[in-house]
Amino acid sequence: MATLHRVDLPGLVGDEPLGFLAAIGLMGQLLENSYLHWDPRDRHAVLHCHSYSSVADLVAMLCRRLDEIKPGQAIPFSAGFPVRRRRGAPDPLRVRPAEYRKLLDRVGRSPGGASWLQATVTDRATDTDGFCLVNPLVAVRSKQTIGSFWYYPMLDVRRDPKRLITEALTGWRRVEGSEGWLLDHQATYSTDPGLRGPGGSMAVPGATWLATLAISEFGYRRRNGIDSGPVLPSGWFRAGNRDVFLWPLWTVPAGSNTLKAVWNVGWGYDGWEITSAGDGQLEVRISKTHGVPAPNSIDHNVDLGIFTMCAAARPPGAALTPVPIRTLHKPTGNPDRKYPAWKGWDWKYSDVGEYPGKYGWG
Repeated sequence: MATLHRVDLPGLVGDEPLGFLAAIGLMGQLLENSYLHWDPRDRHAVLHCHSYSSVADLVAMLCRRLDEIKPGQAIPFSAGFPVRRRRGAPDPLRVRPAEYRKLLDRVGRSPGGASWLQATVTDRATDTDGFCLVNPLVAVRSKQTIGSFWYYPMLDVRRDPKRLITEALTGWRRVEGSEGWLLDHQATYSTDPGLRGPGGSMAVPGATWLATLAISEFGYRRRNGIDSGPVLPSGWFRAGNRDVFLWPLWTVPAGSNTLKAVWNVGWGYDGWEITSAGDGQLEVRISKTHGVPAPNSIDHNVDLGIFTMCAAARPPGAALTPVPIRTLHKPTGNPDRKYPAWKGWDWKYSDVGEYPGKYGWG
């Protein structure tokens, strides 16, 4: 880590759903091996980067990403998604299962389109109207299309990108007329049924835009290779009679490869046990390492230093709202295995030397 630049982001506080999602969305725009952790004192995000040494560097990079989005597009590096609605036509992303494959083929002709669609919409289950399920992180109201969720936050930030992105990373300032797209529980939302425009809405445009770019990390994946149980995207759990979004805060700098393993082990393989504890509170039991293997040692696990878990729920028609949660630690993996947790990140480990099983399972 001594060769990397540490950049503290006091605006992105991890126990806020919007702050956590914005940090993950930011990482996806760096295009390099960067590492993220959270300060345990006030829970703000800390990045470790090769190419960016300050908030100003990150802001300049994000401004370039905005400039690279071509007319009619909304997401950096994704020309095929979201699909724009033709005037007078229905929402092109609101489809039934029989139409899904055709839509997937269409968006898959452009870079990034297929992965974004598969994260946003799934044909494995339908809503009460018979349409393919939409990721619950993507919330739209009134006459908005699903694609509006990315398009309008991008336009909001383009009005004054340098200032709005800087405020998102360093200290939030709410902007009149900016929509939080139901990701910001502290925003005020317009009561105008026709929506967009001032109408009483106030949110943090830069943080909202970055949070929308995190959706691809929390898409629909088959849970442990099977289809049993509720159809939920990564990060969502069924707790009693409601679905909740669950995420950790950790102290060891972790790169995208390690984090993908955490999402997969914790969320895809039921490594996190969540139950309702009464009075609206949740209780979650986690293992210290989540069984994420060290890249150069099949018999060591990565200890991310997870110090708390956070949760949020989305009441019908309301913003993603934090839920009180109690975190308990459970033994990691097979108690018969004596191999220790290994601190580090991605491929930056030092050689662990000889140990039983290094050359196989003997």
